[in-house]
Amino acid sequence: MSVSIENLLDIPGVQVLRTEITEQEISIHVKIESNYTRCHKCGQKATEFHCDGETLRLRHLPIFERRVYLYLHTKRYRCLHCDDRPSTTQHGEWYDLAAHCTTAFANYLLREIVGSTLLEVTRKHDVAYGVLRGLLLRYVSDQVDWGEFTQLSVLGLDEISLLKGHGDFVTIVSTRDSEERPAILAVLDGREKETVKAFLQSIPPALRATVKEVCADMYEGFANAVTEVLPAARVVADRFHVARAYRAALDELRKIEMRELKAILKPEEYAGLKGVLWALRRNHDDLTDEELELLELLFECSPTLRRAYKLREKLTRIFETDHTKASARRALRRWMAEVTQCGLSCFDKFLSTLENWLDEITNYFINRLTSGWVEGFNNKIKVLKRRCYGIKSPASLFRRIWLDLNGIDAFAH
Repeated sequence: MSVSIENLLDIPGVQVLRTEITEQEISIHVKIESNYTRCHKCGQKATEFHCDGETLRLRHLPIFERRVYLYLHTKRYRCLHCDDRPSTTQHGEWYDLAAHCTTAFANYLLREIVGSTLLEVTRKHDVAYGVLRGLLLRYVSDQVDWGEFTQLSVLGLDEISLLKGHGDFVTIVSTRDSEERPAILAVLDGREKETVKAFLQSIPPALRATVKEVCADMYEGFANAVTEVLPAARVVADRFHVARAYRAALDELRKIEMRELKAILKPEEYAGLKGVLWALRRNHDDLTDEELELLELLFECSPTLRRAYKLREKLTRIFETDHTKASARRALRRWMAEVTQCGLSCFDKFLSTLENWLDEITNYFINRLTSGWVEGFNNKIKVLKRRCYGIKSPASLFRRIWLDLNGIDAFAH
């Protein structure tokens, strides 16, 4: 069965007049089959032929690696419903006049941007940068469509810096969809409590009522905003942020102890401790026999590090044990007392954090919810930022995140 050009175009209501093929491109002259248009003033049918209109040159999907251009020969029709009988040029929903291309080609370009950059797509398809940016602005909203969600059982709040080395922070608000995939809800300018609070209040009441837990780092602005707007939701201090804090305490002690050991040990003895950093940072159960021997050598030289290391591992085991919220609170209190009694000062800052955030930290043990998915999502965002050589506005970042997450499906051919 032969396939006509009309079949290949797959544009309803369009008739092919003629086709011209060269080595570089395919030119297809077309017209709209209907003998009327909608009046630009009253919106009713304009049916009286007035004159031939302009010929539009529209970029279309490539065929056999050749560029394709549609030359649309339009007509103008008069409206008999308006007193001044204005004329209106035929138009169709299948093309984007601002971009001088068909919507099929516009969708194709937007899919090409996914996982890429505007500049790369510009070079690959010889399209003006301004055209791509215009498509992104018109086709991708800078705000969430709440109609896409039926519930928001869990929210993620985290901050990232727009520009490396600057204090240009934005707050990433995310959730997980019905298939447990991350979904972007907002990119907020700044991380202040009132900014976060205003966004949470903007969530439709029916959806707001479905929020059960909020994963966040230990920042009072986030926690207070959630408490005031979502009083029924639990704030869960992320286990990995907690772990990073107490592990950093041991790392600081290691630096101090290693400087002292370097001063008192012979060079060859100190050289025997090479590689101890990574052995000390890994969980005890993951260490090889060689690494265990290295740690034992270190602890013989520094009993203080041994005590701190044992306390760190004991705290990790608490988080890995199947505690209830109440039993976890008791276990953490016992750990805090043990640290205080042993006289180690390296955990002082962390003890203060643990005291201030004990309720949010022990909320983890209710459903063992972590911000692992939030951190993974934010890492993808950081990769996107590097790929795009920096994105300077929250609105632009939201569009690019949404496009990377949803673009393939949203702009499918």
